[in-house]
Amino acid sequence: MYIEHPLIKPRTLEARLYQQIIAANALKKKTLCVLPTGLGKTAIAILVIVGILTKKDGKVLILAPSRPLVEQHCRRLKEILNIEEDKIIALTGKIPPKKRVELYKKGKIFVATPQVIENDIIAKRINIEDFVLLIADEAHHTVGDHSYAFVSKAFKDKCHILGLTASPGADIDRLMEICENLGIEHVEVRTEDDEDVKPYIAKVKLIPIRLDLPDEFKKALKLINEALKDRLKFLKDFGVIDSINITKTELIELNSKLFAYDEEVKYELIRVCSEALKLMHAKDLLESQGKSVFLNYINKLSSQRTKSAKSIVNDERIRKAVNILLKTDVEHPKLNKVVEMVKSILKKNEDERIIIFTQYRDTVEKLVNILHQNGIKAIKFIGQASKEGKGMTQKQQIEAIEKFKKEGNVLVSTSVSEEGIDIPAVNYVIFYEPVPSEIRLIQRRGRAMRGEGGKAYILIAKGTSDEAYYRSALYKEKEMKRLLKNICYLLNKRLQKKLEMENKRIEEPKKETIIEKDITTIDTKKVVEIESKEENKEKEKKTLTILDFIKQFEEKSKSKVEETDEDKIEKPIKIIVDVREKNIAKLLHKYADVELKTLEVGDYVLSDRVVVERKTSEDFVNSIIDKRLFSQLKNLKKVEKPLLIIEGENFSRIHENALKGAILSVIFDFGIPILFTKNVDETVDLLIKIAEKEQLKEKRPITIRYGKTTMSLKEQQRFIVESLPDVGGALADRLLKHFKTVERVFTAKEDELMKVEGVGEERAKKIRKVLTAKYE
Repeated sequence: MYIEHPLIKPRTLEARLYQQIIAANALKKKTLCVLPTGLGKTAIAILVIVGILTKKDGKVLILAPSRPLVEQHCRRLKEILNIEEDKIIALTGKIPPKKRVELYKKGKIFVATPQVIENDIIAKRINIEDFVLLIADEAHHTVGDHSYAFVSKAFKDKCHILGLTASPGADIDRLMEICENLGIEHVEVRTEDDEDVKPYIAKVKLIPIRLDLPDEFKKALKLINEALKDRLKFLKDFGVIDSINITKTELIELNSKLFAYDEEVKYELIRVCSEALKLMHAKDLLESQGKSVFLNYINKLSSQRTKSAKSIVNDERIRKAVNILLKTDVEHPKLNKVVEMVKSILKKNEDERIIIFTQYRDTVEKLVNILHQNGIKAIKFIGQASKEGKGMTQKQQIEAIEKFKKEGNVLVSTSVSEEGIDIPAVNYVIFYEPVPSEIRLIQRRGRAMRGEGGKAYILIAKGTSDEAYYRSALYKEKEMKRLLKNICYLLNKRLQKKLEMENKRIEEPKKETIIEKDITTIDTKKVVEIESKEENKEKEKKTLTILDFIKQFEEKSKSKVEETDEDKIEKPIKIIVDVREKNIAKLLHKYADVELKTLEVGDYVLSDRVVVERKTSEDFVNSIIDKRLFSQLKNLKKVEKPLLIIEGENFSRIHENALKGAILSVIFDFGIPILFTKNVDETVDLLIKIAEKEQLKEKRPITIRYGKTTMSLKEQQRFIVESLPDVGGALADRLLKHFKTVERVFTAKEDELMKVEGVGEERAKKIRKVLTAKYE
């Protein structure tokens, strides 16, 4: 049915019953909506926007993960909402920061990438207080250090929130993090099995196709496995692993732990572990991608100078495996199978559209070429990141999608098109290899849900890691569905545990015990009975969800946190941060005005004379090894008071003597002080303290005094006067105010100088000596 409302253009928005119910509930509380692909999350978002704007006057922000999706959402909103089109604004990195400041004043509804909003929050270009609603599309990104998480945390206590996703994942901790970062109070979940959405589900049939590897591949893989087992046996004999049946993930975790071992053995263990990881990757490439991708990888290893790469390339078994593959014309059976499948589909309907997903760019190139050779219109679609010149620009990506819409039959893509790209509906998706992630499985398969329903084929090489990845993704998806059915109960339970840890700050009410059964049998609307503790009144039973209880608690604790933060900042300070240090800028912006710039020297400008270079311990070691360190230090010497901060304690890649020698060279040869911090929090605290000392105590301005930056006349005058002995920023300011010009400061006699506060007899003599002594 069409929705009629003054803020909606007539006959532009149809909303199904489940969409209206979800939107109604989402208007009551900050809500995470989990809805399968193709069931109209956009309609729900528009209903919530209209509902909020009907009640409150303010602005709306919608986050979308990519520029194309930002533009798509913006077009859709303009088509439906009865709001002046110039007040519905798309914000991407292409719009200059100064222009964005003006747009924030002018607009009503903004659709933006989270990175843009993150930058504008840090630089204080956006006023969060103006907003009444934040909608996070693809809300499963709201975790970790992602820009989604940063923006959500900034907005969650200021306005209403709606999160939208088709695939939040099967990890309860991840779900908790998403909910906490968005301030979620209520979760709306629909799966394909729910009666109210069943009629609208476009079913996609998942069809695994298992293929036998050729004998040449099997021979090569046997040799690679022998080389791999030798490395794993070495690690097992040392006692660092229990079994040679170890996964790549476990090996990566082991690699980071090996740095804590004794000097005598750790370098050997780290090298062998690195070799095992490289061999596992090489094996995966041959099993799932084919010989050309495998040989390209071995060729890259041969050009590397590391011991682990040389050891693999020089291993006789790897040489034999390479020779076997070089002598055969046989390619991976997946290639011919893809051509066969595409031909079969297009034979039934020559206008059909097909998307092929693959993990690697090399395979994209291979598939596009072989499809072209067979007379099939195939279009390449890969990410923007430039990797050996193979990345696509955004303009090329848009052109590729338009070409696919108008004349292409097949889009061959890496994971970049799984979400956030406006790709037309297709009925066929082909996975060149399985993916172990349930989120990516759902996103890829969802590309075939936008039509009448379709088929998703997954190519699996028998007896390889393909089998394990396929099983893993299916299991995780099943777990996610089970988890989503009980999400309210599970989240409540986890939040309850969190609350119990805080029981010193809030009195915990008595509650009835819930007998824990199989989670799948518990209704998601289950609430906990809480008895009131009023001694003089008859006991009444009240129902209250733990989420409500946590909300009350967080409101109380929030005020305490805010008071603590305000106590820390007595006076405003400013820090100029290099754009590459944006993660630190996120933390600094709580305590200081932060300006992001591309700095020629250092990472942080704390005053007109103090510039800080920050290095993690690993980066410090790497910069010694690749000889970047000393060229960076020469550059850092351009400023009056340079400072090097080394963060962390992991210096294990370099010998202790070499490390000490480098540190002594920094201090004595370059005259640059070094400060050591344990972690990022200590670094932030140190930067704030230095900035406060410079700007608040010493009254020094914050300017950049190197490179091509042009100082104002006032800054130049202060800069000249500050060059006098024992004259800082505050004193230079007083001298100029007293004498009016630089010339009069320089010609003033001792007794005249002493009339200025802060200039005693000794300081006046030093100033006059510098100005009058003969230069030799």
